[in-house]
Amino acid sequence: MKFIRRHIFSLLTLLLIAVLSLMPAQEFPQTDIKFADKWAHWVMYGFLTLVMGIDYVLRDEYLRAKASAHRKEEQVHKEKGTAIWQFLVIFIVASVYGGLMELGQTYLTTSRNGDWFDVLANSFGALCALVLLIIYHLFTGKRS
Repeated sequence: MKFIRRHIFSLLTLLLIAVLSLMPAQEFPQTDIKFADKWAHWVMYGFLTLVMGIDYVLRDEYLRAKASAHRKEEQVHKEKGTAIWQFLVIFIVASVYGGLMELGQTYLTTSRNGDWFDVLANSFGALCALVLLIIYHLFTGKRS
């Protein structure tokens, strides 16, 4: 239960994406915007990556920093490297989840089909969010 409370935004975002990915295609409005579907995938998985990055890494780092205000500088650098690896894992999780949702569209629905270009759009959205998280993380560390 503590895990759910602690990561509620990530879990709700995952659930929202699953519902949107698996709902019938007729439910979506038609638009004349070129590549609107790909833009939607880019935004959804970029948002997912940002939410998970904030939920899992930045908030935990903030709480650790608050708990021990007098850490050594080398510890700060060590944790920065750890956070970047965590961001990479989040990127991989978001990309794999995007691939699984495309498989779900193919095998679990009758009105939707998976698309490799959607998988690429999902991963590119996650990658853009990853870059933003890393830049934010690198430039917001404690200055001595």
